[in-house]
Amino acid sequence: MSNKKDSKQQLAVQPEANNLCELRGGRLTPLRKQVLDILLEAAEPVKAYTIMDLLREKTSKSVTPASVYRTLDFLQHRGLVHRVGTLNAFVACTDTCGDEHEPVFMLVCAGCHQSREISDQALYNTIYAAMREKKFTVQGDTIELTGICPQCAGSRAQERQKGTVPS
Repeated sequence: MSNKKDSKQQLAVQPEANNLCELRGGRLTPLRKQVLDILLEAAEPVKAYTIMDLLREKTSKSVTPASVYRTLDFLQHRGLVHRVGTLNAFVACTDTCGDEHEPVFMLVCAGCHQSREISDQALYNTIYAAMREKKFTVQGDTIELTGICPQCAGSRAQERQKGTVPS
């Protein structure tokens, strides 16, 4: 269960990201591109301070927490990244968001912390209607579900067979 894209996909995403930014009233600066690249290359959600450390390794310019958070906020509002609140981390938006930033479900593995983004507008509408009926206000456009990915489930099953993990 990975958010990772290969380098060919990453190169294809940059022009799309530039176009989306322009359509949504912004542009991808070098820092924004670097942050987006870090998230596209990551195999799991990345914390802001980890992004800052990775940026400092790549550039001689000073990178502050405030600049990283502003950049993440910009990318999030342009529909290019999602915040994974349960992990306090960020992931690049995958192909499911399309031209408009649609509501998504973020599946987060409790074992390895990798995430997968899925879009199901009908399910989102059902949940939204049920919340509205209870006078509960939806915040944001991402619903997070924590579970176990197939790889971690397989590892746990193997450990149970070996007797190293209780059933």
